[in-house]
Amino acid sequence: MKFFGLLVISLSLTIPALAGAEKLTLAHVAINPSQGMLWVAKDSGILAKYGFTADIVLIPGTPRTVQALIAGDLDYAVAGSPAALRARMQGADVVMLAGLNSYPSQRVFVKRDANLQSPKELKGKIIGVTQFGSAGDTFLRSALKKIGLKESEVTILQMGGTPGVSQALEAGKIEVGVLGDSGMLLVFRGIARPLKGASAKEMGFLGLDGPLSTTERKIKANPAAVSRFVRAYVEAIHYVKTNKAGTIRIFQKYMRGLSEDDLGTWLEEFRDGLRPAPYPDEEALRAELDQIGAPKSQSTASFINTTFLDELKKSGFIDKLYK
Repeated sequence: MKFFGLLVISLSLTIPALAGAEKLTLAHVAINPSQGMLWVAKDSGILAKYGFTADIVLIPGTPRTVQALIAGDLDYAVAGSPAALRARMQGADVVMLAGLNSYPSQRVFVKRDANLQSPKELKGKIIGVTQFGSAGDTFLRSALKKIGLKESEVTILQMGGTPGVSQALEAGKIEVGVLGDSGMLLVFRGIARPLKGASAKEMGFLGLDGPLSTTERKIKANPAAVSRFVRAYVEAIHYVKTNKAGTIRIFQKYMRGLSEDDLGTWLEEFRDGLRPAPYPDEEALRAELDQIGAPKSQSTASFINTTFLDELKKSGFIDKLYK
């Protein structure tokens, strides 16, 4: 049985296989706009246009997702950077192809009625994260250090994934949790609120939000197919930036219960930060390497592959999309 067989929650919509199309298994770790770029690529017909069919699965927890990617159970994954960076430093062949913007979406959420108003008040609290080593866990430990709290002054619990943190907050089992943009689903439902001053952006932590990763094995086996997939991904970004109504319709399939107004507001903020050419920001990558304790001598170049984006830029493909 494949690695993720007992772990994933399938979010794919079954469609007839296209004759001669390459079947892909794609994964993301949370339900939010940046992770939803894969939904857009599929449901808009862009993947089919470039000769792909796909199953898109949700695998709670970035470390688990990266393990499945390395094991060969996935073709591409959209997940937080820290687990991929650690795996690469340990010799794995995982590599990042794209990054949506230069600030990670991680932030601290608290129960709506919690008597917490500032990050320093986290002292003594139980804080839920998806998994140890995840983007949220890495952010939290860096945030505690920045505000002058020791890790021993809080209790950090791993909840298994984004759904686990969300459900624990909703059930009142924890008062504080760290989530990416998917935490906004709890805000819209009146369950939680962001803790003021406790987001990666507010605290000045650069990082890659929802980077797209694959393996060097995948690239070497069929670079032409990888090139087509990156082209489809870039076109999906264009779709989100230029077709708000269509994007909302796609997102509503996966965010059932979220109103069109709330989703539109959320999407508007997300679209503003999207770059037409989604190069992984090297300064943001350097900052994430520093957060996980990588040697200063560690080059950022070994973690990314921009060959396919370079090809698109040189060919004029991206400029033509936005004309």
